[in-house]
Amino acid sequence: MQSKERPYVLFVAEVIYLKICKIKKEIPDISNIDAIESFIGTESYNEISSGKFHEKWFNQLEKDGFVDSKTKKKIPDETIKLLKLQKDVMIK
Repeated sequence: MQSKERPYVLFVAEVIYLKICKIKKEIPDISNIDAIESFIGTESYNEISSGKFHEKWFNQLEKDGFVDSKTKKKIPDETIKLLKLQKDVMIK
C-alpha cells in the first residue's frame, strides 16, 4: 500500500504482532509458538483480553468526537461497530 493508512481493525493485531516480535528479538532461538505463549499472560495480553485496550481507545475516540487524530477524518459508524465486535471477540 502506498498510503500509510490502515484499517482500524488491524490496530490491535499490530500491538500483538509487535509484542511477539519484541519477545523474538529478546530470545532469538524461541519458536513462534513459544513466543506467542510467552505473550499470553503479559500486561498487554491481559489488557486486550479484558477489553480494557478497546475501552481506552473508545474513550479517546469519543473524546475526540470520533475523529481520527492522524487523518482528521470522522470514523464511520460502521467501523466503530466493527471495533466493538472485535472487542467482544477478544474478550471471548
